[in-house]
Amino acid sequence: MKKASVLYIIRGYPQISQTYIKTELEAVCDDYDVTIVSRKPSNVPYNNHLPYHHLTEQDAIKDLIAQVKPDVIHTHYLNQLEFVAPLATELGIPFTVRSHSYDTLALRPKPWRGRIRQFLERNTPQFQKVAKIKENLHWANHELCLGVLAFPFARPYLEQQGIRANQIIDCYPVVNYALFYDRSPNGNAIMNTGAAIPKKKMEDYIQLASCLPDREFNLYALGYEVQTLKTLNQAKGNPVNIILPVEPNEMPPEYKKHQWLVYTAAFDLATVGWPMAIAEAQAAGVGVCMPNIRPDLQEYVGNGGFLYDSIEQVQAIVTQPVPTEIREAGFLQAKKSDIQDHKHLLTDLWDRAAMKSSAVEDLTRYR
Repeated sequence: MKKASVLYIIRGYPQISQTYIKTELEAVCDDYDVTIVSRKPSNVPYNNHLPYHHLTEQDAIKDLIAQVKPDVIHTHYLNQLEFVAPLATELGIPFTVRSHSYDTLALRPKPWRGRIRQFLERNTPQFQKVAKIKENLHWANHELCLGVLAFPFARPYLEQQGIRANQIIDCYPVVNYALFYDRSPNGNAIMNTGAAIPKKKMEDYIQLASCLPDREFNLYALGYEVQTLKTLNQAKGNPVNIILPVEPNEMPPEYKKHQWLVYTAAFDLATVGWPMAIAEAQAAGVGVCMPNIRPDLQEYVGNGGFLYDSIEQVQAIVTQPVPTEIREAGFLQAKKSDIQDHKHLLTDLWDRAAMKSSAVEDLTRYR
């Protein structure tokens, strides 16, 4: 039976800080004829990636579409609707989009402090990106849009922006659970990981490490503002080992070196979403601590970790072993993000589109 053809149009592939795209691709590539277009080069690429086309011009992408004849176009991030949706609708091709924390949290109603900040920053690239997302959300209601996959907490934000409820598909993060699942004993170190950007507030992690000089702290920071963190770490006496980016498939043994993951975030921004590292750590038997920046994080962390209100609270937690009940709950909680369990939420959409395309093709052939 002929495989359905899926064209990915994404930005920055293969970007090491976007391994959810890698995980999704690896989960579907055996069952679908996948073609990948990256519209932007990655600044920190990973090595083990699928073949892809680096195309920036719409005409070049149209030429590729004419060759591969996709049944559906898929993209990541709502801001990509600006490019993907007009192209797909012009050519009459159904499309899907997986949203993420960044683009959906940008749609939250702002408290008064946030509104003032937004007003003051209205001419910044960040503000303009959010404006573009909102401007293009109407594409999510187009008849050719098969659905928008979103984290459960994002549904009210998307609906408030006018996306119909039946267009939104609740879905946990994309994690290769089998790759990280390991019940064997863990090491004793304390880790943090993620993109080195202001909303992650990794300075808190360095502060925590400076208070616990007898423990090993490892920060797997990805690009961006790593040098700023190195300077701060040096000023504090280098309490943290700042580790160069690790290939995604080599991360499981890195998690196993650690007893705790302390995932930091800025309370004043509260724009860190549902990071994959939480589920990956839980699957690896690592205890997790995450800042209590929004109520929805309790749903994501579940009973498999701690939410803290200040970095000072974390010191008392990570100086103790991970409680057995917390560790066991973490294994179960992480399974909710297993791509093998929930990929059908996406592929069911593709399959229906492919069946409809095949039926139209058959009808045309036998007329």
